[in-house]
Amino acid sequence: MERIWGLLQGFIAENYWHLFDETWAKPFDGTYADHVSASTKDILARQLAASLIFRPVAELTLYPLVPVQVKAAFRSEPFSVVSPSTLVRGEIPTELERWVEPDAFPPLTDWKGRRDVGVSSWLAVRSPVEDAADKVRAAILGAIALTPLPMYTYLFSGRRIFGGRCTITGDGGATTSFSAGHTPPLMHDIVVTEADHAWLSMLAEKLGSNTKTARRELRSLEYFYRAWPLGKSERFPILCMALDAVFGDANGATQAVIDGIQVALGSHVPDARLRRLMSLRAAVIHGGAPDVYDSSKYAEYYSEYAVDPIYDLELITAACLRARVFNGALVPHSDPNGEIVHEHQKAGRLPKQYLRPSILDVAGTP
Repeated sequence: MERIWGLLQGFIAENYWHLFDETWAKPFDGTYADHVSASTKDILARQLAASLIFRPVAELTLYPLVPVQVKAAFRSEPFSVVSPSTLVRGEIPTELERWVEPDAFPPLTDWKGRRDVGVSSWLAVRSPVEDAADKVRAAILGAIALTPLPMYTYLFSGRRIFGGRCTITGDGGATTSFSAGHTPPLMHDIVVTEADHAWLSMLAEKLGSNTKTARRELRSLEYFYRAWPLGKSERFPILCMALDAVFGDANGATQAVIDGIQVALGSHVPDARLRRLMSLRAAVIHGGAPDVYDSSKYAEYYSEYAVDPIYDLELITAACLRARVFNGALVPHSDPNGEIVHEHQKAGRLPKQYLRPSILDVAGTP
């Protein structure tokens, strides 16, 4: 609202000369609307309709990604995900290509300040304002966070991650700012291939949609993204919010979430276990336990099912977003250690089923 108010103030300042004859040095009470003629209002309305407020110009904002590789560039109207080698050829205006250094951030050849090297890929977002671009970035990276297998989603290394954004302005200039990394320091890189283009296209369509359903789904992805780099206890309430965003109902939030999960994932998800998990959710987000570990319901759940309820919530949330937002088109990527695991299984050093049963299994705990 503050930004919109500033835009409106700027519009009035730029167009005040239309009001000058009727308002200058003429003290009055009330609003300008009571003291400006209909013809002047009509002129202002036409100017407003033609202004950047109603006809915004989308600018290109670039976000450097470190643990995300792109084998097959994806391009759409609202955003693109590309490798450094394809950034210049597809995203940057031709007249600016010689000024771009795609392997570093900031990606500007004449930059004299701090420079971070090791950019693996670029997320390019087209938006009129940077705040809106940041929200689009959050939804996109929330979706990308759904691609690793559960055991790798929150498996972080100590490698250095950097962030920031560089916006190419309409006049051919650039504005740059530094920030923390846009992703956590994943142990294994996420690799975007052509197989991901189907769900990326679905995401691009949702970003251009004004439907209530699309807005709720995008908010859920933003919450999932916000939870991604956090520790387990801090992650829990944010994941609850991701489920609430896509399934919640003000008149019966908990039951609506339970119903939504069972519709999205199937009736095989154990009802009693799911209700216990949702009771822990209610205790945390409604003020009963500032930390999930403080709730007696956490210990009860662990004692009953021998599984960390935070882990179960991670599985449920990710599976629901894949099913509801992407209708199953977003499939987790293959195990980056799959060949090693297979070799050890073949040699008898690992069992054929080495992953523990989960709440999502058809034969899960009742």
